[in-house]
Amino acid sequence: MNNILNRTQQAPASVRSESRSDESSDQDVVTVRRACGRGEYDAARLRFLRLREPSQVRLLEDIPRSEAVRLAGGLPSYTVARLCERVPKTLRRAIVRALPEVKRHGVSVILDYRRRI
Repeated sequence: MNNILNRTQQAPASVRSESRSDESSDQDVVTVRRACGRGEYDAARLRFLRLREPSQVRLLEDIPRSEAVRLAGGLPSYTVARLCERVPKTLRRAIVRALPEVKRHGVSVILDYRRRI
């Protein structure tokens, strides 16, 4: 009888793993915020890339614009383009304008292509 109660009280493995990944994701968001605040953008980018896309978008929207622009500027071009499709227009413009000319052109080409497909 005691074993039956213990089994029913335990969360299924899938729920436990999801909550661990959510906790890990939350920790990554905190780490990215702190790293950006300290100007450690390389470390912030590494953690940022581990996040799922919805968390990445929320984070870019929530941190100060200057930090979002600087963080995004060091990301791969395709990642920047993909995120630019999902962030508000004003943030997208700020990010793209701050990119070096060659990278800005690359991101624009990717965005144009993705709009056509």
